[in-house]
Amino acid sequence: MAKLSIIVPTYNEVESLPFLADRIHACLCEFDYELIIVDDNSPDGTGALAEELSQEKPIKVVHREGKLGLASAVIDGFNHASGDVLGVIDADLQHPPEYIPELFRAIDGADIVIASRYVNGGGVEGWTFTREFISRGAKFAPQFLFAKIRSVKDPLSGFFLFRKKAIEGIELNPIGYKILLEILVRGNHSEVAEVPYVFKGRERGTSTFNATEQVNYLKHLWRLIRSEHETRRFLRFCLVGASGVIVNQGTYWLLTRPIGINDTVAPIIGIELSILSNFVLNDIWTFRDRRQAGSIPARALKFNLTCGAGAVLNYGVFLLLYKVFGVDDMLSYLIGIGVAMLFNYFFSKWWTWR
Repeated sequence: MAKLSIIVPTYNEVESLPFLADRIHACLCEFDYELIIVDDNSPDGTGALAEELSQEKPIKVVHREGKLGLASAVIDGFNHASGDVLGVIDADLQHPPEYIPELFRAIDGADIVIASRYVNGGGVEGWTFTREFISRGAKFAPQFLFAKIRSVKDPLSGFFLFRKKAIEGIELNPIGYKILLEILVRGNHSEVAEVPYVFKGRERGTSTFNATEQVNYLKHLWRLIRSEHETRRFLRFCLVGASGVIVNQGTYWLLTRPIGINDTVAPIIGIELSILSNFVLNDIWTFRDRRQAGSIPARALKFNLTCGAGAVLNYGVFLLLYKVFGVDDMLSYLIGIGVAMLFNYFFSKWWTWR
């Protein structure tokens, strides 16, 4: 069986570290493994304690000059790892180490194995409604944005294993603590497995869950969007939408002026032709890398339905702002267009060209 390297980033974890090391060794003593502790110069002596523990257990200690951040600590751990399979676990025992053997066995049929809170049998203990709501909302965003990880139930887990080849040739540069998300979006992998586990309440020390980390997560998400060229795709979608306005207006003028069709029928034809022209351009330009998502007629129907729903949303936002909140009618209409455009884009990604 392959060698396993478990990376543990630490900062002021002197209370938890001995228990973590004992529990990891107890469940992995029959495996070929190493525990890599990456310490950010903890003032409570975590680094010195890790050196003491390394005299008794297969522990490698990486000392860093200051508090440089969890993400970079994990990446430093990857760089010092000698195993074929790498893993990440928190030092605070919220990730029960006893799940590691099950995750390690599951790697035989996968490139990445995630200890998941959101598959059947998984869960959390001791969370408030607010924290669980934030967690579920945070995981929905990348699932919605990145088709590659849409089937992954817990893309923000901090407890996972993966084959080292998944990050070969990839320059990881995450912000905050969502390293798994970076690997899932940018890594070299095909099969992702999830093993249910229950996220425990922190036994010792102070929680790192705070507003700063949530801001870092949003920055990280934006960086991934840019790295995956999603801003370019969105700009293309907007340009196609602008061309649809020209098609719509041009068709209306042609039908009502030279041809003389009734002005109540002409807008319907103009709208449908603009939707079809937008579909063709998006299919061959904006989403050309996803054209395998169903047949052309099926994609065209989905796009029509999405645009229809977007039009209803546009009108609804306009009425809400203008009639209920008294916002200027032109501004209300502009905001409605913006909301509908975002709706159309995300649903086009999520459904039409998924």
